Amino acid sequence: MRYLLLMLLLSMFGFSTPASAQICCPDGCSQDGNRCVFNGTTRTCGSIACRGTPSPPSGGGGGRDTYVVPQIPPPYCPPAFPTPASRDAATNECVAALSGNAMFWACLFEDDAGRAEDRRTGLSCPDRQRALANQCRARCERYAASLYFCNDRNDVWQRVFGDIGGSVYGSARVDLCGPRLRTSIGNLIRTRPSDFQTQRSHR
Repeated sequence: MRYLLLMLLLSMFGFSTPASAQICCPDGCSQDGNRCVFNGTTRTCGSIACRGTPSPPSGGGGGRDTYVVPQIPPPYCPPAFPTPASRDAATNECVAALSGNAMFWACLFEDDAGRAEDRRTGLSCPDRQRALANQCRARCERYAASLYFCNDRNDVWQRVFGDIGGSVYGSARVDLCGPRLRTSIGNLIRTRPSDFQTQRSHR
């Protein structure tokens, strides 16, 4: 009877299975019984000292060490165009957008005043709108430098172009970006026949 009791005590305390011992595995390894193996393989890798008492995972973790993923701070809001080259490209795109909108609306629905400006400047309507849009380049540079990834580009556009009718990207009164375009040299030196005859009649 004593022999049986002794064997029972030894089996309870002296012959505990190694699987009950807590081991912790490094990153890239997982626990397989009482050893660590590389994930997806049977090759063993060394165990590491357990860091305190790991909290049991919510779904049951089979005694594995629990690693807390560090909290990554939210990313800062970087510039949309961080380099001079990218800002130059964005500036050119801005001028092109202004020019395209101006050509569509001003030339498709050109009125007498617009046609008079075409004659005065010696430019076609599309060429005149491109020249006017190019005078907005300084504003486009400011827009490209002010835009950040976390901004709404229409909000930034309104801050830069809102005073000349810019409500969404590409919209604005391009004729208000700079001074009036120069009169064509041909218009300055051209003398109309009626003017020439008037001058002769006064002699």
